[in-house]
Amino acid sequence: MEKCFYKILFRLQIFKSVVSKKKFYNSLKFLSSLILIFIALNANSQQHNNFILDNSAPYLINTSTLGRTFNGGDTIFVASSRTKAIKFQQLVGTASAPIVVININGQVKINNPQSWGGITFENCQYIKISGAGHPNFRYGFELGGYNCGLAFSELSSDCEAEFIKIAHDGFFGIFAKKDFGGNPPVPYPVFNNLIIHDCFIENVSEGMYIGETRSPGMEFKHLKIYNNIIRNTKRESIQIANAVEDVEIYNNTMVNAGLENLAYHTNNLQIGDNSVVNAYNNIIMQAPAFGIISFGKGNSNFSNNYIANSQGMFVDNRMFTDTLQPITISSNYFKNMNGPQVVRNMNELNPININNNIYSNNITFYNNDSGNLNNISLNNNNLSTIHQITFKDTINNNYSLSDDTPLALKGLGATSGPEFFDIIPTSHQIVIDSTMVTDQVVGGSVVSPLYLFNEQQTDVLANEHPVSTSWKPFWYWNEQTAPYHVVIDLGEEYHITEIYLHDMHDTFEFTVEYGSENNWNELFVDSCSSFKTWKTHITNVDTRYLRLSMYENVFAAVNEIIVFGYSNSIPENTNQQESTINPIIQKDAKIHPNSLGDYEVNIFDVYGKKVLSNIAKILDKKYGKAFKGTKFDKLKKGYYIALFKNKTDGSSKKIKFYKR
Repeated sequence: MEKCFYKILFRLQIFKSVVSKKKFYNSLKFLSSLILIFIALNANSQQHNNFILDNSAPYLINTSTLGRTFNGGDTIFVASSRTKAIKFQQLVGTASAPIVVININGQVKINNPQSWGGITFENCQYIKISGAGHPNFRYGFELGGYNCGLAFSELSSDCEAEFIKIAHDGFFGIFAKKDFGGNPPVPYPVFNNLIIHDCFIENVSEGMYIGETRSPGMEFKHLKIYNNIIRNTKRESIQIANAVEDVEIYNNTMVNAGLENLAYHTNNLQIGDNSVVNAYNNIIMQAPAFGIISFGKGNSNFSNNYIANSQGMFVDNRMFTDTLQPITISSNYFKNMNGPQVVRNMNELNPININNNIYSNNITFYNNDSGNLNNISLNNNNLSTIHQITFKDTINNNYSLSDDTPLALKGLGATSGPEFFDIIPTSHQIVIDSTMVTDQVVGGSVVSPLYLFNEQQTDVLANEHPVSTSWKPFWYWNEQTAPYHVVIDLGEEYHITEIYLHDMHDTFEFTVEYGSENNWNELFVDSCSSFKTWKTHITNVDTRYLRLSMYENVFAAVNEIIVFGYSNSIPENTNQQESTINPIIQKDAKIHPNSLGDYEVNIFDVYGKKVLSNIAKILDKKYGKAFKGTKFDKLKKGYYIALFKNKTDGSSKKIKFYKR
């Protein structure tokens, strides 16, 4: 009965805390990635479930290993402490609500040479893996393995990958296919809706390997590959095959392919057999052989691509050809070709249309080795000077185009920018010493709570284990003195991001709370169901005080607690103007004339729900005065967060404002 009383009281305290809360995070904490996490962490009202994978979670994740079923709309958080490879099996979301896998509290680095791949999805459908979980990192996942970074294998379908970095010595960067050796079952298996964007791949053999190279095979439909940077590959940057319908490859930057100099693998972009494609706005630079080779079946368009420092383009046909469908090569830039011609053709079946291209070398533009003189149309291909594209800072992986890039070329390649940011403070261990610990057990605990903090030097991220004894408030449950509490005073307010408990034995609840005297809120309850295991709890609260409680039994054995977070104190010399820009926004605010480019503007309420989108353009970074038009009248009175995203370099900025 007494335990029930404490539980009911505790729930009332939570309600009181929620309805009275007026404090909001400062603007720097409200980037779009944090809003996504905020929504997911508070999705109980939508009956979506969340799960956190740290190093204690197994390699194989499916219904049987976790003892649960994942549904559409669920979120799987991968903790920044996770270093072990992960294989997801048979996870199925829905088209409108995919299962989301996202990093949390920092960048996840997985590169295990003993594992085939860093992260693998096997027989999964309606999945989104996103590295947008922390605003300090453009790529929230950095993956590797002895063979593959990220894989969508077997009969997977309807998958999206974004903001993933892959840098390892393995063969594949991103892999998507099931091999049938040219003899797939009928009807052919189909991988629908594979979307890969805003990823960075380097130093692998094959950057992206989509579809098996033998035909027929698993078919890919509605394939989108865009805004990716692929560099320094031993073979091709991107290779697709059996991509039969609605295929787009655009705004990618592919640099320095074919480094292994292996025969037939020295090209940059390869469109394989039984494939169609619309490839446009790509930057394709440096390859021993061709920038683009096309073996597709027709219905292929290559336009507005910048192809440099290679032998140009090669066109041929293979087993599958739709002789009524053309291959069109138009409005491309061919810079510094190092072969005998710019375009070489060996396709005698498809109509070939080559027009309005520019090339910089005084060499033969078109070489027909097909034996057919009647399937070619050549018009308005001109020898002319072409600007040499350069990038802002390739040493630090910033492939934004240099400021001197002509306007006609500025829309090419992947949106880029710095790889790392300093948006919010970096989470670190908050070392707890004896002066911060107050034992509230009547008469004092029989085994001191200081044992919870006597091995703070233990490296939890390296999976080191403490060996000391556990805190025990009393020898047995005593109704006269229970429940039992220990209070931690951190000395100032911190934003708490993770709390690690080292679970020893027995299965009883260990409760962690936050707040202050007479106003404690439950942060989490650990069942202590493991043995000699670190239990990771991802948190998202601001507090100076933590309370450790036992409400049901004295044998909830925990022998070390590690707390991660960062101080909420503002340094004295911090310029706060930048984080509180224009706090009261009026309609049709004046735009400062210092133009810095177009921004996409989205407005969120403080619960992370998008309430307005694409409302205006911003031309000034300093003042942030960008709101125009009547859409603002739709906003109710209250606090909002505005996200500005630069359409040119991908940079973003967040401000908080109050609508009168």
